[in-house]
Amino acid sequence: MKWVKLRDVAHLSREAINPEKIQPQTKYVGLEHIDSEGDMQPEYVSEGDLASMKYAFQPHHILYGKLRPYLKKIGIPGFSGICSTDIIPIEVDARYIHNKYLSHFLRIDRMIAQAVKDCAGANLPRLSPQKLLDFLIPLPPLAEQARIAAVLDAADQLRRADRALLSKYDALTQAVFYEMFGDPVKNEKGWEVKKLGEVADKITDGEHQTPKRSGSGYMLLSARNIKNSLIDLNAGVDYVPEEEFKRIIRRCNPETGDILISCSGTIGRVCRVRITEPFVLVRSVALVKPDKKLIESPYLESLLQTNFMQTVMVRESKSSSQANLFTGPITKLPIMLPPLALQQAFAARVQAIESQKALAAEALERSEALMGSLMAEVFGSSKPS
Repeated sequence: MKWVKLRDVAHLSREAINPEKIQPQTKYVGLEHIDSEGDMQPEYVSEGDLASMKYAFQPHHILYGKLRPYLKKIGIPGFSGICSTDIIPIEVDARYIHNKYLSHFLRIDRMIAQAVKDCAGANLPRLSPQKLLDFLIPLPPLAEQARIAAVLDAADQLRRADRALLSKYDALTQAVFYEMFGDPVKNEKGWEVKKLGEVADKITDGEHQTPKRSGSGYMLLSARNIKNSLIDLNAGVDYVPEEEFKRIIRRCNPETGDILISCSGTIGRVCRVRITEPFVLVRSVALVKPDKKLIESPYLESLLQTNFMQTVMVRESKSSSQANLFTGPITKLPIMLPPLALQQAFAARVQAIESQKALAAEALERSEALMGSLMAEVFGSSKPS
């Protein structure tokens, strides 16, 4: 197998874009908009919305997150736009290498480990562009590269289909909610309405200071980890040492059954804490501890996920360079409060749905394992010394 340095088959495209000259409705990708699978959810920006220089990218570029590369923020956008300077657009030389093949290779575990090893900086480790260009890349013929990319894309599609099935179970939960409680906009059943602060024992948000991170320890979660009905550990997890964990958790102590709300960047993703592993939060996540004498966690989670409550939360968010939903407005959110017995009946139905959802999650684990084994088979573990 022929091996080459990345610089021999690609270059880094760093076309600088002045923030004062951004065209209206330009797609912007920051690190927070890329998950650990390489999926991107850009936001739209216009002239003056961003404060510093950005890079332009094209649909075929590989976007490589150089800050904390262990987060695996690497993927092909499929659209043009601008990105943070902590993201490096890579342009391949199509005469020698396939962009999808290279994207898959850069994401394998040993290349992520190489990137982490080559980083500089303790609290904010970054991979230098020159180190990236020195990466050794296996270079089979282009036809073989295309075949490999097609196999891995097919496995990835299977994995994505399993994820989509999980989301359908979430839609079913919402359908049951509307059936039992009606539309919160109309409240046609005449339920009592209270403020969230009146039915919660505690409402706060995560750590405001920049926590001291470590390579292992206790999980430090942010808004990127909060998806509707899911704490997504595949979106990249930071860690803090024990002393930081003990300091942060004194004010903000998430526990099973609590409700988490993304409150910075993407507003209003809501998740009930289902995991038992201890973790702490940064400022971009709000924590709500429901008063169990008044409100059931599954009910509150589903209520906050309704279109009505999502609209209210977005409306209450404050916009500067990005939207923020502060704890003050969160405490005032209007909460439709049906009888506790009815909420408990809903919680029982949710539990039945989640039992089926767990089977779908097992299928997803199998497709994840298949993807991993294919990556190992295709790229192996050997490289030139």
